[in-house]
Amino acid sequence: MPPRSPLLAFAVAVALGLTALVSARAQTPPADAPQPATLRFLFLDEKPGAYSLKSGDALRKISSAPYAISTPITVQPKGRLDIYQLSSVPDPVTGKNEPVKIASLTPPGRLTSALVVVTPRPPTPESPVPPPPEITYFDTSIDAFPAGGIRVINLGRAPLGTKFDHIEPFLLQPGETRIVTPVPDAKNRIVVKIAVSEGDTWKLLSNKIAFLKPGQRMTGVFVYSPSGLLHTYTSEELAEFGRPNPGHFWLTYTDTPLVTP
Repeated sequence: MPPRSPLLAFAVAVALGLTALVSARAQTPPADAPQPATLRFLFLDEKPGAYSLKSGDALRKISSAPYAISTPITVQPKGRLDIYQLSSVPDPVTGKNEPVKIASLTPPGRLTSALVVVTPRPPTPESPVPPPPEITYFDTSIDAFPAGGIRVINLGRAPLGTKFDHIEPFLLQPGETRIVTPVPDAKNRIVVKIAVSEGDTWKLLSNKIAFLKPGQRMTGVFVYSPSGLLHTYTSEELAEFGRPNPGHFWLTYTDTPLVTP
């Protein structure tokens, strides 16, 4: 084989380099490409039944019951997500409790982390079929909700009174939210007091010690259940104590914010 000329060798090297560069760029997603999102779900519904997220032909369970904040769920940026709930009424054909689609949602394109609240809406006089549920996103990215903070969300029907260590007591009206930064003690403890306004008086709902370790944050959601969380009672409890009264409840979870590249 005749020796390769320096010019030809240089041309081959350039061609190979360009091919490798094009291949690398093809495999590397653009910086502005949609990123997977980490979501938690909260369903403010009175119907019992587990919730699932449909991925392809499979259903992935995301929450066991209404008023229970789910564990983190990672979803790919593929557009619409369909949510199903296991019906409490057996299907007349199969005789089984079948999953029924209750909502479709499309998370905002640049949302990387969020608490998603799904609230059913009642039917209108014009239509017996209930409209699609209300979908609310609470951004939980580290920029919107940094570590060390406590986010308080009032989704109830009455004013909410709060008191955290080293934080002045404050009032939140329905629909309001606030992030505060308390100072835990040497054992990472914070006294949390939550009260609901009942006309001229206040009812204390929670007076507990919460733990907030360095790098963590806490979310507290104030909700109202017309059935008093009826689905959480056994038939024996209902027979002995009767049906619970409507009321407000304080739901919390603690997590460590995700740092995205």
